[in-house]
Amino acid sequence: MSTLAYAALTRKREEATPGTRISTNSPGVSMWVVSLASLVPAEVLAAHGALLAVTTTTNNTAGKTVTTITDAPTLTVVFYALIVVSVLLYVGARAVAHAWDRLDFVRMLIPPLAFVGWTMLQRSTAFDAAFPNVPSGPRTAIAVIGAIVLGTVAALLAYKADKKGQIYP
Repeated sequence: MSTLAYAALTRKREEATPGTRISTNSPGVSMWVVSLASLVPAEVLAAHGALLAVTTTTNNTAGKTVTTITDAPTLTVVFYALIVVSVLLYVGARAVAHAWDRLDFVRMLIPPLAFVGWTMLQRSTAFDAAFPNVPSGPRTAIAVIGAIVLGTVAALLAYKADKKGQIYP
């Protein structure tokens, strides 16, 4: 999935007739698909992978593969730049044909937080360059619990988009 798809699906959910979006009507996908799209910011993950190739080295020593960060300053800048890029991708995709509501400010935080979580779960990533002293246990626990919370928030926001425009008693 992608951040651009997340923004586009959210827009389609809001544009469809209120109360019909949970069914097979427009946008034709469940709120869980929208939630998944928000948790996999594919554009920044792909860029991160490409940039890891030029800022790390991998060696096989005594049958064990070891990845070493060789350019920590660049990779640290990459970490923060990709967080900003993930926000801009969402904002740009939503701003094209949509008036923002207050929930968009929450939605725009999900892709960058998901990116941080992905980099926390893996080893020898931009997260390691930016935060080299975070122990493995807390790092993994924060990322796993964060993913559950982000997934829940994304699902609730998709549900809210489905209900947008309905009049509540």
